[in-house]
Amino acid sequence: MNFSHSLSISRASFAARLASALVFSMQIPEGSALVYVLGQGDESSNLSALSNWVEKELCEMDEDNLNDPLPVLIGNLERTLNSVQELMA
Repeated sequence: MNFSHSLSISRASFAARLASALVFSMQIPEGSALVYVLGQGDESSNLSALSNWVEKELCEMDEDNLNDPLPVLIGNLERTLNSVQELMA
């Protein structure tokens, strides 16, 4: 197996686990309301959209925060959702 391919699988798996933690900690309901806000638009669920969003955020995150990314992700997600909510009000 190609080494870079295994790294991308690990990154996706890590992002999916973090997304699940975000769903739990922020009490994000099942559904697809966040697909167009956080995802690429072709995901089937909030969790899938959040996984893609987390993966993107991890790529942009400072190395110092990668050791414990959940607090940073929670803050970024809260800001993102608040911004969207303000735009729609």
